[in-house]
Amino acid sequence: MRSRIGTLCLLLVTVVVGLATAHSYFHGQPDTPNCAMSYSRPRYIEQTEFGRSWTRYSAKYKLYLYREGGFDVHNQPFRIPVLFVPGNAGSHKQVRSIAAASSSAFVKLVGKSPELVDEGCVGYDFFTVGLNEELTALHGYSILEQADFVNDAIRYILSLYPKTRSKNRLSSGPGTFALPTSVVVVGHSMGGVVARTAFTLPNHIVGSIQAIFTLSTPHNNPTASLERHVEDVYSRINQFWRHGFRNGTLDDVSLVSIAGGNLDSMINSDYAYVGDLAPPRNALSVLSSGINDVWLSLDHQSILWCAQMASKFSAMMVRIMDARQPTQLVPLDQRMAIMRQQLYPSIDNGVSEPVPNRPMRSDNYRYVRLADNDVVKLHPADMRALADNSQTRPRKVRALHLLALHKEGSYKDQVVQILYDPQLFAEQPFDASQTNVQLALLGCNRTSTRDVADADVDVSCTTLSIPKVTKLPLKREGDDPKMPVHSLHYVEYPAADFEQYEYVGIEIPTNAGVQGFMQASLIDQPQAVEKSAGNMQLLVQPATIVVPGSGKELGVRSRIKLVVPEDPFIVYRAQLTMRRNPAANALSPAARFGPVVRQSDGRRYESKFWYDKRSLDLAMHGRGAYLPSDSAVELGDETGGTWDGLYIDVWADAGYYAGLELTLHINWYSSLNRMVKRYDMALLAMSFVWASLVLLHQLRAWNSGNRFPGPLQAIERLVRNGTLAALVVAAGATPVVQGLVAHVMRNTWSAATLVWWSNLFLGVRGGSMATVAVPALLVVVALGFVLCQAMVLTAVCALASWIGAHVTTVEAKTASVPGRALAATIAFVVFVSTFVPYQFAFLVIYLAQLITVVRTQIVARTQGTADLAQYQFGLLLFWTSSFPYCAPELLVWVRNLSVLWFDDAPADHNLVSMVGYFALRMLASYSTIPRLQGSGVRTTRLRTVTYVCFAGAIASAWVLCMRRPYILYSVNNAVSAWLALVQFADSPLRLIQSANGVLRSTQSADVPLQPIRSTGRNGESAGTSPDLDRNANSDEAVSRKLR
Repeated sequence: MRSRIGTLCLLLVTVVVGLATAHSYFHGQPDTPNCAMSYSRPRYIEQTEFGRSWTRYSAKYKLYLYREGGFDVHNQPFRIPVLFVPGNAGSHKQVRSIAAASSSAFVKLVGKSPELVDEGCVGYDFFTVGLNEELTALHGYSILEQADFVNDAIRYILSLYPKTRSKNRLSSGPGTFALPTSVVVVGHSMGGVVARTAFTLPNHIVGSIQAIFTLSTPHNNPTASLERHVEDVYSRINQFWRHGFRNGTLDDVSLVSIAGGNLDSMINSDYAYVGDLAPPRNALSVLSSGINDVWLSLDHQSILWCAQMASKFSAMMVRIMDARQPTQLVPLDQRMAIMRQQLYPSIDNGVSEPVPNRPMRSDNYRYVRLADNDVVKLHPADMRALADNSQTRPRKVRALHLLALHKEGSYKDQVVQILYDPQLFAEQPFDASQTNVQLALLGCNRTSTRDVADADVDVSCTTLSIPKVTKLPLKREGDDPKMPVHSLHYVEYPAADFEQYEYVGIEIPTNAGVQGFMQASLIDQPQAVEKSAGNMQLLVQPATIVVPGSGKELGVRSRIKLVVPEDPFIVYRAQLTMRRNPAANALSPAARFGPVVRQSDGRRYESKFWYDKRSLDLAMHGRGAYLPSDSAVELGDETGGTWDGLYIDVWADAGYYAGLELTLHINWYSSLNRMVKRYDMALLAMSFVWASLVLLHQLRAWNSGNRFPGPLQAIERLVRNGTLAALVVAAGATPVVQGLVAHVMRNTWSAATLVWWSNLFLGVRGGSMATVAVPALLVVVALGFVLCQAMVLTAVCALASWIGAHVTTVEAKTASVPGRALAATIAFVVFVSTFVPYQFAFLVIYLAQLITVVRTQIVARTQGTADLAQYQFGLLLFWTSSFPYCAPELLVWVRNLSVLWFDDAPADHNLVSMVGYFALRMLASYSTIPRLQGSGVRTTRLRTVTYVCFAGAIASAWVLCMRRPYILYSVNNAVSAWLALVQFADSPLRLIQSANGVLRSTQSADVPLQPIRSTGRNGESAGTSPDLDRNANSDEAVSRKLR
């Protein structure tokens, strides 16, 4: 009893862990949504001429031209063509936010600079395809059909422009624009995969797609590997794209991937990384949280309609158009430079990153504020000077802040840092939406020998190039998303660039009423404050980092480097504590702004900002657990390097704060949800392992001469006999063995072989704690998942059998089994070969097996034995693991029928895919349970091969199918075929044993179905008492204990 209570408690723990993971997935995300709604006035003009003569999919898919009300007055396209491809179950109407924002951005740009029209800035024509809202994430054949349709649509779109361009004059200048030879493609989710697939098809026109923009697209791996065709499509297109950049096929194609990050619960944003598919000259990947003026994690749908994202995306789009080129876009290198400037934070985009944690003295630190007059208040003294302006700049007196450069030491080890409020430099009243406010930076030398502290000192200044600006968002969680986000600007300059000057001059306009501040410093360039914080260390105690070190003062910008493993499963909780400067009252009585914190790493894929927040959740994305199965593209220097830890940058008011302290520990609750989208498919494979072990244990118990145990009783026994503990240990040891073998063979195996080896099992990368913990946790959760399946099926079958035995009249069919089998076989062959997919046939077989379970349980109630019912129930539970791999095809098939589309994939009518299930269903329905007992040669061989089949199925699920669980459908089919063969071989063996009087009395439980006559709860039954023996109801006893 004590061991059973312990087992039940352990089973309860598995359910609790699963529920906690689900709760964390839906409620424990480290980010919060804060998107503003976008608005549009859409019109969708169906292209009715795009019919059967253009594409064979005209009855299934549609092509539309989008028109924005109030802007587009022509119903014909004549600008630059863009094609939007929706994703899984997506609608053509999802284009409206991006199209409306692009129209608005074009109008604003041309309104300010009308001459840009003559330079090819003519706006976009957005086309969009209606794809019947198909489930492309689950059905590979639909991806191929949609990609074929996209190529046909592009061919049709390009055919429109020779006529429409001649009717609509785009420019008043003398120049003419080229006719389009390519279309810009924007793909959402699986729409991005469809766009890339179009390149691989025979009807693709070379050069017809020169730019692809994808939003939340899983490029590297399918988000749901429930079907073989999806995996085949991914393998084919990824191989084509990797080799296409090597052989020159895709030299002029740009690929931009934007992912939503933590809030995207539909796909794993790790898979949106395209650095393994294309070289940096042609591709870039970025998360929305690091894009200037967006600064948000976005869910799978809001990345389309979020006003911040739509505005930024459209601003990028209008800057790369050039109707003078046949491609309608600026050249590739210029295009990629513009997109990097728009999407990458400037601090990671070619700007040196020195670390400002050197102490600042009063003579190289200034705090500036504009007063109501032209005098600029400086510390420690007031300074005014005349700027030496060029001919192009109007000569006027302006306030000038001079930062003294020390001649001692080497400039190569120093940097100039400037943090300022852009209000300070606005030439007109400022609002947060302004983006053209720039710092005026000068290099200055004295023209007299007087000290610089004198108010009338003369300096001669030269205007310098403006450094790239990093915007720091002053945005808190819960701020009104409709309001523009105010930001500070930060620049860094190598001090060596000012070697010929005595001062750095910062010119400030003297506009009355303008408010703002600036902090500037000349400091050394030390290394980042580095802290090694392995996950095992954080288990024992939190890590604490203090900045700056002893005897130093806080800088404007401080950098902390956390040397942690590249582990996408761990969420770190960082507590930030700011220490106030005791002498702050003299220089800065109050902080001018709250601390701004940024998370980043060396790969430039992900960055994230927080403002004035003391508790931070640090989570990372990047290259996912499963690496590509082909050799990756060699990456250049533009990728920013490889993983070397997390970087935490802190900008703080150096006049108010004296230092900071960062405490780091693991956020276990939020870490649970990181496992869901990375290993949700692996849960299916691990559940198959447990389902196979349950059926195997049932057969072994029966072959040993015992009663046939129920699935709940089998699960309890597997826990008690150490199987659970053995699987937990094996799960933790498998990736360790993988890593050791890969390390030993790294100089012997090829790169492709090493990648293939690393992708086995769960494909966990690196040597972090999650390498062991995640697989072990998955084993426990999968056990709870199978336990829930068994309990639900037990409850459903028990209720149905109770109704059948006490409420309705149930008659067992007595027609000849061969006749029914022959009729069912003929129907099976005819329908699966011609009309219905084999997945539908599996559904019919599964439902028939469910009915058989109910019928055998009714017989068990009347005859007092449940062995046959438990055997049928064991098969039902075993087949339940194959159900997820049939659901996608069934959904697509039903949707195709709704539009009268009957063209299915040839593989959907493969009879071999159903032979095992069908044969076992027919042979096991009305026959005795095969008992492979005894020491005979034939019986021993059958028993041994049966156990070997189950062992092979479990091994294949363990090693190969965690990444590709769809293989398990075929594995289950093969095991079922062997059991059918055993069932068939057991029948003549029993006849021989019966003739010789060898049958044991225990085989009296092997009963076929008999006629059952029940007239209802109050009627009289012709059968025996429905009382059940204790052994036959072991599952119900376990169920009651669990409840």
